[in-house]
Amino acid sequence: MYITSEYVKSLPDIYRDILAAFPRFDPTRKVGYGLAYQSLYSALDGKYTLGQIMRACQNMAKGSVMEIKNEIFACPTVLGEELIAAITGGTVPPAPEVPPFKPPKMSHLNDR
Repeated sequence: MYITSEYVKSLPDIYRDILAAFPRFDPTRKVGYGLAYQSLYSALDGKYTLGQIMRACQNMAKGSVMEIKNEIFACPTVLGEELIAAITGGTVPPAPEVPPFKPPKMSHLNDR
């Protein structure tokens, strides 16, 4: 999806500020990694109340930009990652690389 600069400029400050806080809070953050509401509050230096941040994240979840996990973690969706990149002038971080998991051989488990 292509996000225009006009769309980014039309967003209320609270949404732009929250989305921009993700890479600022953790520059090594990977796609899909979220932040707790309290972490966003901390990253925004008290500019908004915790309640405002929670409500804004919930509103973005309704708009498919965030996913709220365990009732406290705001996790950007693919669309959210694109918005973060558009707002910050960055790029969407790569998906985390994880090596394959090799389970132990069953014969070793029986030797105990």
